[in-house]
Amino acid sequence: MKILTITNNKGGVAKTTSVQNIGAAMEQLGYKVLLVDLDPQGNLSSSFGINTDKLDKTIFDAMKEKNAKPYIVEIKEKLHLLPSNLVLEKANIEFSSLPVRELILEKTLKTIKEDYDICLIDTSPSLSLLTTNAISCANSIYIPVRAGFYEMKGSKLLIELINELKEDINEKLEIKGIFVTQYDSRTNISQAVIEAIDKNIPGKLLKVKIRNNISLVEAPTNALDIFTYDKNSKGSKDYLELTKEILNREEI
Repeated sequence: MKILTITNNKGGVAKTTSVQNIGAAMEQLGYKVLLVDLDPQGNLSSSFGINTDKLDKTIFDAMKEKNAKPYIVEIKEKLHLLPSNLVLEKANIEFSSLPVRELILEKTLKTIKEDYDICLIDTSPSLSLLTTNAISCANSIYIPVRAGFYEMKGSKLLIELINELKEDINEKLEIKGIFVTQYDSRTNISQAVIEAIDKNIPGKLLKVKIRNNISLVEAPTNALDIFTYDKNSKGSKDYLELTKEILNREEI
């Protein structure tokens, strides 16, 4: 199982939307996929129609037991989820005194590594212990960046953390790609963000951009991925092509 973490310490960059729809696209392409909701807000879980307030067992329990299998929810035949809710916030406190606390999620996911082709992890928009776990266990990191003025500034701290974890914990860790969301080719700022990424982090910008599309906003409110909600939308086309580009980079 290859683990891909999609993360950004800045909110509003369509991170959860990307995890949901990249995972759904991978399932459509024939892969068996596990999604991990590592955000205490539980937005990824909610986007599939799960009532997070009524969840008895979550990724928090899985991490405490270091055993993922009992807590996995089937979304589709080949698309499964480790759900989350606000109880997960306890992890940042309860796990903080544990030895090798950065590797708790890695040990948890090892219990199901033979069951899936790909694992996609969604993180909270913070540099918490949970985010550190998500980065530490990953084979590759993907960073969504909104086409906006202040977006690249926040990413610098994230990249510094990734480099530190690569040096101290996972020498194979790599930022495999950065992709632009909420893109509008008519605006100067969208092009400026692309040029800034190319200049500051050369070779990492993915070609496919996720264009502004109302269907991408509507789909999760209807508890659906973009392909189920509107397979003919721009959002559906963009996420399918982005997923193919990611799979090519991963050589899967």
